[in-house]
Order: sequence, then structure tokens, then C-alpha cells
Amino acid sequence: MDRAIPDPTWKRLGFSEQPDVHTSGQGVGIVIIDSIKPHHLINHLNTRIKCVTVHENLTVTMKDISTNNGEEDHLKGEHGLMSVLALAHEPIRLEGMTHIGIAPAATFIVLDHGAFTAGEGERLKKGIDWILEHGIDWNIKIMLSTGWQALDNEVHLQNTRENSTVKALGSAVQQGILVICSNGNTRLNNVMPPIQYLAVGGYVDRGKADRSSHVSFPDEPYGRNGDGHFRPDILAPRLHLTIPSYKMEERDRSVSYYGGTSGAAALVAGVAAHLFSQFPELSSDMLRRALVEHGDTFESYDNPAPRINVANTIRYLKTADGPMYIPNTLLITSIENPFMGIHSVDEIERALALTMLVRSNVLSREELWDFTEDSSPIVRKIAVSTLREPMNEQERQFYWECLLHEKEGGVRGWYMHGLLQNAPKEEIHNWVNWATDINWSVRWCVSEYMAQYTEYFPQLEKTQDPDSITANALPLWQWYTALYCKEN
Repeated sequence: MDRAIPDPTWKRLGFSEQPDVHTSGQGVGIVIIDSIKPHHLINHLNTRIKCVTVHENLTVTMKDISTNNGEEDHLKGEHGLMSVLALAHEPIRLEGMTHIGIAPAATFIVLDHGAFTAGEGERLKKGIDWILEHGIDWNIKIMLSTGWQALDNEVHLQNTRENSTVKALGSAVQQGILVICSNGNTRLNNVMPPIQYLAVGGYVDRGKADRSSHVSFPDEPYGRNGDGHFRPDILAPRLHLTIPSYKMEERDRSVSYYGGTSGAAALVAGVAAHLFSQFPELSSDMLRRALVEHGDTFESYDNPAPRINVANTIRYLKTADGPMYIPNTLLITSIENPFMGIHSVDEIERALALTMLVRSNVLSREELWDFTEDSSPIVRKIAVSTLREPMNEQERQFYWECLLHEKEGGVRGWYMHGLLQNAPKEEIHNWVNWATDINWSVRWCVSEYMAQYTEYFPQLEKTQDPDSITANALPLWQWYTALYCKEN
């Protein structure tokens, strides 16, 4: 049995008792926009799980995947499988605690539209429209989109209505279906979901239901999206999410782990299905407002999105007398003239304008450098990512200086990404100093730099867990300190 098994995810979400295998999510259809592979761990779902595939010629097919056949050890379909397991795996007993999917009685429709390839927007719209037309009996209440940004540049800012996924899901939103999406895993990116979606961020609960041990995630993206609206709406655990061990090479283990805001969003989708099944009169707007208003906020944290608390939400819904939802009437920030917008006092208007100017290729490199000094990290990320790699040794040294003085993690990530290109072995003295940066992308670049010189340097193990950053960097530091002391 695995050591230090985390508390069951249902406890960590604030359930007062474990979800009932026969009723949690019963009668609720969840569309999971992802690919999935057959696996014996989902065979118990029988006819309650379907896979809808949209092919390149825009034909749509559907098949049952609750079968032992075709279980192969490959990555395609693994992400969708983890989402389904988080939502619907059968009860397992570990260290005296019962682990179970959050909405095991729901109906699941996995929509594979060939994400992140050319033409995905058209295929997604075809698939969504097909499901809405043919899936009346499925009672679709929720759509889970963990890669909603599609092929969009994740740093360039634009109005969300221009996104292909937003266009494709428009009919679902109009029908009152709750779209739940990941808000993003790192501050490297600017792109965040539209206000019409329930955007899920993450926090660090250290695998414990005890909320006194919970802390914010240091690299959590939050702020205003391309429309000017604050994102995310709510936070859920993003690390060490236990599901039954599904990998062939892990057959001697009891559990596998899901993570990131994909895992967090999947859990929130399960909570939504649970609540829809308990309170069938709920609308998507009512449910969304109840979750947000009855969550737990972190003290002294700039991100006001609360941690999800299922028990609090259920207590409110049981006593509420006709919960009402006030429609969101926030205006959408937009600009027409980027040469005027670039001087706006509003950072979103400046970012929208800079994106337009960058895409028009009208800015010189010197002008881009001017924007790296903007007060907004959103603008600085656009500028630094557009600069890409240093053009010469002098500019390379300037990158290191800028990195040293940059306070925002996502901007540091872009400086480091530029420095990773053509990085010489002799720069080890610079790189080793960033092995414990809070930004995932900075640490990823350090790890990739070390991997380029495996015959010379020890390797830095990547981790998303902030509690493991220092420990993972310790062997590198010990090696460097020993070598430095020896040479001096």
C-alpha cells in the first residue's frame, strides 16, 4: 500500500459525508471535452459513459467504451480517463478511509474533437451541437473544458468572444448548461476564461481535509481576463488528487494522482453534479452563486476567489427560500485604436492594444523593450514573450539583469525561457540560483537547462508541489556548493 495516502477528495472538498454511489449525480449528464481510452476501471459505468468523436470530415460517431478491450499503455486519452476516475471511480478502502468519485451516479459523455489541432473550433461546435440534439435523455447539465483556450496564444490578450471554444460552446451557455473550466496552472500566461464560465483555480491543501493547513498556491494565475473581468470564481485542491492506480507500470500501487487545475475543475464538476442531483430545481446561475458565496476565502491573499466548501453550500441550499441570482452585467473592455489604447491608464486596454500592435508587426525591438518596464505584469509578459531570445551577448546579460529585478513570477518565466535558448554550459553559476523560484516555468527552464548537459550537471526533478521545491533542488545545491568550495 502507498505511504501517506491523502485524505479522500470528497473530504477535502468539504463534504460532511461521502457521496452515495447510487445517487450522487444521478440523472445528471456531464460532457467532458477531452479524449479517453478504454480501461477496466470505468467498466462499472456500463451504458452511463459514451465517447463522441468528431472526425476531420466533420462526421460524428458515438461508441460505448466500458470494455476491457483496447486497454493500451499510451498517453492519448489518459487525461480524460483521469477526469472520469476523479468523478466516478468505485469505492476503495485505504488506511481506514473510503475514497470514491465525487458524482459516481452521473452520466458521462466524453467529447473528442481533436483538440489543439487545426480546425478544432469547427469540430467542437459540430460535436456540441450533435450532443445537444441527440442527447435529450442524458439531461446535460455540465460541460467540463480543461483546455478551453484551444490554439490561442496564451500570452496575447484578446476579448474572449474571439476564442474558438467560446464560440463553439455558445449554444450550450444559451441553454443554461454550466460550463466549468480550468483557470490555468501558472502565471506565465495571461489568457483566462470568460465570465460566463465557472472558472476554477487551485490551492494547496497538502492532501488534508483540515482547512487550517491549507495555503494558497504561489504560482496561481488570477486577475482580469481579456474582457476586463476578474478570474477565477472559485478554488479547489490542485495537488495529490487520489484516483485508483490506472497505469500498467504502477500495478503494485494502490493509487495514482491527478493534479493541476484540470483535476481541480473535474472535482468542481463532480460537486456541481452532486448538487444538481440533490437540488433539481437549481439553475446553473443559482448553483454557481451558491458555491462562490459559501466558500472559504484565504486571509491576506490578493486573490478573492474562495475555496470550495460543499457542506456550507448544502446548508445554505437547504435553508434558502428561493435563491435568486443577479445576472452579471459587467461591461466588456475593448479598444478600436491600438495606438490610442496603448496609452490607457487601464492595464487591460494597454494589453489588448499591445497584442494588436505585436500581431501587426509594427513595433521595433527597442519599442518592445520599453513595454518591459510597464507597471502591469500582463503587459510585460506580452513584451518579453515577443522579444523571445536574446539577440546577442550584450542583450543576454541584460536579460539576466532584468530577471534578477523582476518581481512577478510569470514575467520571470518568459525571461528565463528566452535565456534557455542557446544557453552555454558556462552559465551554470547563473542558472543554479533559480532552482527554487516559485514560478513553475522558471524551474522548468532550469530543469531543461540541466538536461542539456547531463554529462556535466546533476538533474533537477520537476515538481508542482511548493512543499517539495527546496527538497528537489537540494542535490543540485549540494553538488554546486561542493564543486565551488573545491575550486576555491
